[in-house]
Amino acid sequence: MIQQNKIIGHTDQINILKSNYEKNFPHAWIFNGIKGIGKYSTAINFIRSVSNKKLNHEQYLFEINLDDNLALIEDIRNIINQAHLTNANKNEKCFILIDNSDSLNFNSYNALLKTIEEPPENTVLIIICHNLNKIPKTIQSRCMRLDFSPLSKIQINEFCLNNKIMTNEFDLEKNYNLFNGSIEKFLLFTSEEGKFVRKYLNGLNRKNRLSITEFETFYERVSKNYEKYFEIIINYLFAFQKRKYIKHYKNKLLLKKILFFFSNIEILSKQNLNIEKKKELYFLLSEYVKTSTNE
Repeated sequence: MIQQNKIIGHTDQINILKSNYEKNFPHAWIFNGIKGIGKYSTAINFIRSVSNKKLNHEQYLFEINLDDNLALIEDIRNIINQAHLTNANKNEKCFILIDNSDSLNFNSYNALLKTIEEPPENTVLIIICHNLNKIPKTIQSRCMRLDFSPLSKIQINEFCLNNKIMTNEFDLEKNYNLFNGSIEKFLLFTSEEGKFVRKYLNGLNRKNRLSITEFETFYERVSKNYEKYFEIIINYLFAFQKRKYIKHYKNKLLLKKILFFFSNIEILSKQNLNIEKKKELYFLLSEYVKTSTNE
């Protein structure tokens, strides 16, 4: 993903952090908001800004549970121990940054809770979460919560200008509901993979059946990078169904079909079945076609 050198939006959040830093800075924070809107970038930029005169400030920053390296309980314990050992300089704050915290397991949360209750001296813990409901209440109650809002269409446009991203083929006004202010999702939908998926699913929505031949061709393409394609497909289907639900709220039969679609997907995800990817995708698209409105 493109890294933000300049933070788009979140001015209030940055001001809250900087003003509190000059006073009695809380030792534990929760950065809450949907994934891909700049919570991590805001945290990194804030840490750099308060350490801008210290060339070695990175040795006082510990990051864990990033997208490409999800953490286990031992990783949590190791990072906490390192913070204890490193923080010998009483004049230097040490930062522990935990991303994707809503994906941690029970034991990891317990280790975090103990650290929050008995933090290393002069250490700040920043917990980044995308779904607050998954964070135990015991942890929430002991942290300062900072909420982040999705980016507006104007802010997404600003991001595109700053990063020289062309949006000629992607109508931000029309497609905003697909990514709802998340830069991460926006980049998914505007990628080559995203364009291919949108074209296929838009065509599928205008039909009342799933063509086996067309599905085979579609699957052959997406199977080469299934995880990324599947993420785009899921995001598209959920966003599109939500928009369809709002648009056709008087059509009781269609609403029942859409609710049934979400119910089936929820059951599928909760059961965590070891289903062949091809069958999984076919089931998903078959259920989606049943809610077709010929839009």
